[in-house]
Amino acid sequence: MSMDDIEASGLLNGLTGSARAERAELIPYLLEQGITVEEIRGSFSPWTLPAQRSMGHDGVFESARQISERSGLDVDLVVRFMRAAGLPTAADVDATSYMRSDGDLALHVMRFIDAGIDVDQLLRVVRVLADGLSGAAGAMRGTAFSMAVKRPGMAEIELAQENQAFASAVAPLVGPMVEHLLKLELRHGIETEAVTAAELASGQPMPGARQIAVAFADLVGFTPLGELVSPEELEQLANRLSEYAHDVAEPPVRFIKSIGDAVMLVSTDTSALLDAVIALVDTAETDALLPQLRAGVAYGAAVSRSGDWFGSPVNLASRITSVALPGSVVAAESVREIVGGSGHFVWSTIGGRRLKGIKEQVGLLRVRVAPEPSTLGEDSPAGDYRCGDQQDDRPPRSDEVPDRRRRDKHR
Repeated sequence: MSMDDIEASGLLNGLTGSARAERAELIPYLLEQGITVEEIRGSFSPWTLPAQRSMGHDGVFESARQISERSGLDVDLVVRFMRAAGLPTAADVDATSYMRSDGDLALHVMRFIDAGIDVDQLLRVVRVLADGLSGAAGAMRGTAFSMAVKRPGMAEIELAQENQAFASAVAPLVGPMVEHLLKLELRHGIETEAVTAAELASGQPMPGARQIAVAFADLVGFTPLGELVSPEELEQLANRLSEYAHDVAEPPVRFIKSIGDAVMLVSTDTSALLDAVIALVDTAETDALLPQLRAGVAYGAAVSRSGDWFGSPVNLASRITSVALPGSVVAAESVREIVGGSGHFVWSTIGGRRLKGIKEQVGLLRVRVAPEPSTLGEDSPAGDYRCGDQQDDRPPRSDEVPDRRRRDKHR
């Protein structure tokens, strides 16, 4: 396309000076990449179009009806799955509002439906995947995975070329990494389900199981905190928690793993594990940069596989953590039965609770280290304690984000 043609196309309308010159230089390059005049005209930042090509967008848009015809998925289901994936949906199913590459989701959905997967279950899976991957994409944008931004003296064509090269190099790597991590989680889930099912079927612990105390501790308000701080700061908080957990995990207590905003500890010595977890929660209370922690502890038979642990106490400790209030350590009744009445700990009765995924009602107690005799009158831990009212899988409310984190954001 000649300069006269570019001028006549209207693609430079509204631009002046260096911005006009840069766009005039960029347009022929975009056309060479197979990008159409209409795509350029409709783009707010045309220099991103080559990178979008590398990420799968071929410039073609389809309607929900066209996607339905191409995939065999009912048009109403096309709209529902697009919405579940986080895409805006048009009221008119004949409006060409979806990228063809996005419409390929319907092809994958049909394969699962043909394999016998329930539609409603599949919708839930798509929603969860979309939510999780949205967070991952956001984290990538704030790291070395992010595309280049315009720097002083950098022309639009240079920016387009740099981002296209980056996207072409990274796009083929991201898919296999996400697939690997998803399969890793699926394998872990299968292992956990297998151990739990075997225990339920036999009524006995799995062969090789050991009696062990398990604890989880997580950062309160970690999810809404992501709206207040950068991905780098979130990572620093998670790393800080992991470091503190390693510090308190002195033998016979073992640090097992860090799972995002949570850590897992185990021990054959239940009292030692309680001391470690209480110390961990107390440490977070003294760190002005760290949100409060909450922790759950359970005891029972579990199996060790590849450095991880599986079995009912693992599931129970995780569920207890989800209902504990900020700054507290909550244990199952079985934990107090093992520890006995040593006097080293003070227990506050919570009562029976039904927890998601746990068949029987679980007796819960808050546990703290007994104060020194000289301090008994100052701040006695005796008294009732209420667990949080939130559902087990509910993300913490924004008002659960500690004020100190809101304040520190502006330091």
